[in-house]
Amino acid sequence: MEEELQFGAFSIVPARRSLLREGSAVPLGSRAVDILLFLLNHPGELKTNAEIVRQVWPDTFVDEANLRVHVSALRKALGDIKREPQFITNVPGRGYTFIAPVNRRNNGAVPVARPTLPRFRPERLPARIFGREQTIAAVTRQLTKGRLVTIAGPGGIGKSTVARAVIARGSFDGEIVWIDLSEVATGNLVPTVVASALGILSRSDDIAVEIAAHLQPRNVLLVLDSCEHVVGDIAKLTEDLLAEAPDLHILATSREPLRAEGERVHRLLPLDLPLSAVTAEAALASPAVQLFVERADACLGGYELTDGDAADVVDICTRLDGIALAIELAAGRLEAMGIAALSRSLSDCFRVLTRGRRTALPRHQTLRATLDWSYLILSPEEQQALRELSVFRGRFSSGAAAAVLSGTEPGDLLAALVAKSLVVVETATDETLYRLLDTTRLYAGEKLAASGELPDVMARFSACLSSALESAEQDLYAASPEEWPDDFAQQVPGLRAALDWAFGPSGGDALLGVRLTVAALPLFFRLSLLDECLAALTHAITFLDARPGLDEKSRMKLYAALGWPQLRATNAPEDGVAAWTTAWRIAEELGDVDHQLRAIWALWVDVLNRAEPRQGLELAERFAALAPSSADPTDVVIGRRMKAATLHWLGRHGEARQELLAMLADYEHVPQARHSVRFQFDQRVTARIIIARCLWILGDEKAALKEVEETMRYARDIGHNHSISNLLAEAVCPLALLSGNDGEAAAAIRLLRDHTKALSLDVWHTYADGFEAELRLRDGEYRLCLAKLRPAMDILDLAGFNLFRTYFQSIEAQALSGLGQHAEAHAVIDSALEHGDVSGERWCLPELLRVKAMVTAKGQSPEGLDAASAILEAARVAARQDGAIGWERRINVDLEALGHEPAQLSGAAG
Repeated sequence: MEEELQFGAFSIVPARRSLLREGSAVPLGSRAVDILLFLLNHPGELKTNAEIVRQVWPDTFVDEANLRVHVSALRKALGDIKREPQFITNVPGRGYTFIAPVNRRNNGAVPVARPTLPRFRPERLPARIFGREQTIAAVTRQLTKGRLVTIAGPGGIGKSTVARAVIARGSFDGEIVWIDLSEVATGNLVPTVVASALGILSRSDDIAVEIAAHLQPRNVLLVLDSCEHVVGDIAKLTEDLLAEAPDLHILATSREPLRAEGERVHRLLPLDLPLSAVTAEAALASPAVQLFVERADACLGGYELTDGDAADVVDICTRLDGIALAIELAAGRLEAMGIAALSRSLSDCFRVLTRGRRTALPRHQTLRATLDWSYLILSPEEQQALRELSVFRGRFSSGAAAAVLSGTEPGDLLAALVAKSLVVVETATDETLYRLLDTTRLYAGEKLAASGELPDVMARFSACLSSALESAEQDLYAASPEEWPDDFAQQVPGLRAALDWAFGPSGGDALLGVRLTVAALPLFFRLSLLDECLAALTHAITFLDARPGLDEKSRMKLYAALGWPQLRATNAPEDGVAAWTTAWRIAEELGDVDHQLRAIWALWVDVLNRAEPRQGLELAERFAALAPSSADPTDVVIGRRMKAATLHWLGRHGEARQELLAMLADYEHVPQARHSVRFQFDQRVTARIIIARCLWILGDEKAALKEVEETMRYARDIGHNHSISNLLAEAVCPLALLSGNDGEAAAAIRLLRDHTKALSLDVWHTYADGFEAELRLRDGEYRLCLAKLRPAMDILDLAGFNLFRTYFQSIEAQALSGLGQHAEAHAVIDSALEHGDVSGERWCLPELLRVKAMVTAKGQSPEGLDAASAILEAARVAARQDGAIGWERRINVDLEALGHEPAQLSGAAG
């Protein structure tokens, strides 16, 4: 009995090594015959050049060029020389596949014995499988409930490993056949490959019927690995086989479900990542980190995770999305680089992750090959959709996807990519959201850039993001701290990318960038992204200034934002004044009351920062006159706060406190939450800062410190970083110093320094130096005091922030006097007093006079002591005029030191 192999019009009997075409002999060399027989015995499978050479020339070194010559002769003999091959296809650089159906028949009457099924051996099961215990158990249970189970998930996530682990558990008591479909070239070859794996000699045109008949009496678990590229043909075959073979079970692995009748799908998720880990022990609770450490140990011949490496290892695993293959590839790179260098290099993960196991399937030897496999089996429309979705840097809604996708059925395209495990669904919130894994997004982004479609897609994405931010403006203003980070912070990475494109050197769409910058202003400020805000503002204003009249409303809003004090460097105070003056002028031209009020408020802040409260009162009154015209009733209340704060700096503390208490009461009954963005700070915090200061000056130190404590608690609860910095600089630090709580003052100064450094708040950061100088003065370290204080005062003066300058001058004068430089000390304190006379600043006038008296008394002459006493009396008079019991107490201490009788304190004002 002889076996005959038939394909197309050809047949060959291996024992005779003769090729026939419709019964006529076809001349063919012996090596070509060997190649043909080898390929015929593995139909539909890619056979590499090396495999063919080993089979045909087992003991001889042969160059691959020789192989190409013989394959060319074989194709010519088969007439397989057209552009689209009929029999043998070449995968450049890899090998050859026989793609035509092959029928086997035996000449003779002796029946062929039914072969036993090949025994499955889980030879590639890893020694340890991390984080999949529950998954393996779940899939095992599913196989007891249904006869078709599909493990679905992205490439490299570990589907085949889980399938092998399920089999290795031994819970299935029948025969097991594993069939790797990854090298099957086309779907019509699926039945042939399955039949070949089962050892079936096909004798008919309907191979599926023969497979079903072969399996019908058997208890078999058929494992179909890597079905995604022939998923439709697999689905049909599984339905046919399960209908005919009652004891057949099928376990499939695929990047998308088969969608066959009776299918149970188990979605395989990435390995769990650490939520937050700063120690090795905490990091090792994560299966992703466990896998990395195990592979690193194998790669390096010994590795243990340390606390020093923990943060970098967590970063590596997180950036690789917990994908097992990517983590293994990353660990394999440790032969050439350290942990920290590997973490830094992952911005180009496709270049770095290129060295997989030699025995791994080709599509698993590099990260790019894994994604190439997923991408190439998509339809052209799905490929385009994946490219377009790569512009999303985080989670996105179906509506946002529809706005960006160019396909006519965006919902269907999104669903298809979800099914193929290329888009992840998140249902933790009320709204279903989607995202691309970072590795997938980077890959698709490369494809988008290469396609030439990037400008159109980024334009749609930028317009979508701008519309979303514009429609969410009120939510950005009004959302509570618990709500807005999840809703809005996820937009930031996409916003960055859109702005980079819009204003980029490749010439995106600057006008669209302007619109996006304006829409993002409340988001920038609410999230304290000041450096990024300044960069975007600069681009947008430069563009509009060169095109007068193009979009004046946007130009007004941009200049208003540019005037924010946090966006100015300390050496450019005039920039803020100029920006707000420009915004005010445009607002008046447009009749925009809201931005007129914003501009007046900002200029009021500027004159107060320059310690000119008399001029500030004029602006506060102008604001109050315009506020009733505003659509927002809160503006009237804001005007009251502005006036009250100005009264404090003018020394009218009792009036200021009463006005602020009334203002806070009114503030409870008006719409709120927008003003932290419109006017930079939370209005309750700013009001209570002044109340606390007034309470101390008015003599109620305990109430003042309690007010500070409660205000800090509130500021932290609302999570507004700039209001916290403001509170530290203008109340917490100075009141701790004035109350003599040096330890608390030192702690507050450190907190101010750290807080403002993290937020790049130059001015308030410099205040910390001034407050620290006062501590050095109290320690008698006069030179250190001056070394700290004078550079800080120069910086503040250059920045136009002189709010505390006169008080800092009183510290400077005391330090100079302590060094015996009495004339210089007199000059400094006289300069401070002169400024008060010109500007109307009076909040610390009694303290300035007290310091002048003490400097005068340093001479110890009778005339000096008499003069000092007279100045102290004048200080006490000023304190009593202002109801400033806090200052008066300090004055009385010095009067007693000069031999005067202690005086009765005046009653508190207000």
